[in-house]
Amino acid sequence: MNNYHYIIASLPVLSKGTEDKALDLKKVKEDIKSQCSEKDVGTIDFFCRIMDGTPLDKAFFEQADRSSSRLTRLYSKLERQIRNMMVSSAAQRLFAPEKAEELIARYSIDIQSDPYGDYYEPTDTEANLSHSDVQALAAIFTDDNIVSKEKRLDDFKWEKINEFTTLDFFDIDCILAFLAKGHMVDRWLRLDAEKGKHLFRKLVGEVRGTFDKNKLIYTIDENNG
Repeated sequence: MNNYHYIIASLPVLSKGTEDKALDLKKVKEDIKSQCSEKDVGTIDFFCRIMDGTPLDKAFFEQADRSSSRLTRLYSKLERQIRNMMVSSAAQRLFAPEKAEELIARYSIDIQSDPYGDYYEPTDTEANLSHSDVQALAAIFTDDNIVSKEKRLDDFKWEKINEFTTLDFFDIDCILAFLAKGHMVDRWLRLDAEKGKHLFRKLVGEVRGTFDKNKLIYTIDENNG
């Protein structure tokens, strides 16, 4: 059985000061996996494929829809919607309407509307983009500064991860959320030191806040018997 309390309590090993160095995400990930069950290791490896630049296809996303991890289902659906919007935005800006329509149809990834497997819950619709989400993404995609666009897009994804895991405490999705953000921090520490430092401090603060909040909840539950 996984000791999620211990694993999550140990996440703040990313201490203050590390933001001035490269984040050893590989080591952090391996430390986490060493404390997880074989099933959760598989879930972690699968989820991280979304973040590590591995080419993803329709088969991958269909498998993600059947995951027992709610965050995997929600975040993979979010990624599909963002990628589809990105394809549509680029095609409409660069090509004539007929050609743009052809390219959008060819490169967009279908999002199934029917429930998948035994794990689907109505709350999975939380990944659907709201009107304000669509407007925010549309503004991001029209940003001609590539670095600025990438920063704004990661900020958007970061906040959506927070929304998706608001009620996740000591569970695998809390760990996956940490790793997703860790991938963003690692990437920006390499690409843009200031952005990386900012995200690192944000991640450390969120992890510490989550642990303090959950320690309080655990104490209350313990006292209530």
